[in-house]
Amino acid sequence: SPGGGIGRRKGLKIPRGQPRAGSTPALGKIMNKIIFISLTLIITGCAKSIVNPLTGLIMPEYNADSVNANDYGAYPKDYQKILKDYLQNKLINHEDAKVEFINKPVKKSISQASNIYTGYRLCLSINSKNRKSVYTGFKTHLFVINDSKIILHLYDSGLLKIPFNLCVDRKESDGMYLNEIPDKIEDILLEEMDEIDLNKRSNQSIKSKTNTYILCKVNGVERTLYFNEYNKLFVESSGINEIELSDVEFSTTHILGSNGTEEILINRVSGSIIITQSNTKPSEGMCELFDNKKF
Repeated sequence: SPGGGIGRRKGLKIPRGQPRAGSTPALGKIMNKIIFISLTLIITGCAKSIVNPLTGLIMPEYNADSVNANDYGAYPKDYQKILKDYLQNKLINHEDAKVEFINKPVKKSISQASNIYTGYRLCLSINSKNRKSVYTGFKTHLFVINDSKIILHLYDSGLLKIPFNLCVDRKESDGMYLNEIPDKIEDILLEEMDEIDLNKRSNQSIKSKTNTYILCKVNGVERTLYFNEYNKLFVESSGINEIELSDVEFSTTHILGSNGTEEILINRVSGSIIITQSNTKPSEGMCELFDNKKF
């Protein structure tokens, strides 16, 4: 009859709660359990990510445990080439990658993701291009080298941030006054890493590019000079005339130059000046330093 089922036509009655032919009660229960477990895992995973973020789990830090001196391996004298060869295989568009050295190799032991990496740590700041040939900005890269092999390489990314203290060892001698910061830092291409003299670059970076003015009094006469250590320039002003001194030398304690008839030596620590002429007794006086002109 219309609307009637097979069971009705045959006069069969199926009790409520009993499965129809072809159904599997065990499969239904299994599916319900899978759905329940899946929802539980999703909810639990979300809760854990709030309480204990992923970045916190993989954040590198110094290993506080004692380390055997032999575990660091040999000092990587050719560390620039080691890094260059490594990065040429790792960076996309490595030919255009710009590199800045943050430090030199130093013995360190670093813990990351429950593993310990012991060797010589150094850091680079690298600006490289992505697959679209667009620079992505300078990012900090941390390396650990052991026996000339890079055993750890981490860099700033969405999930990982290199802590400041892992790459910067604070030293009083590295400090500088604000007005001594160079106006421009030269970028280094990856291809030039073999030729970098870090000591030379470091010394140049702390020299001021601005003129420092000196007002000296010698035998009751005022003499005005200025110097620019960055440009290796030492000049004496007489009225509107300026005489650029020759044979200029700078040290951390003295400035030396000659105007042809006199040799001028200024003590940068005490402020004293000594002017020497041939066949005459040296004249002595005192100087004051000024970062800027008065007007």
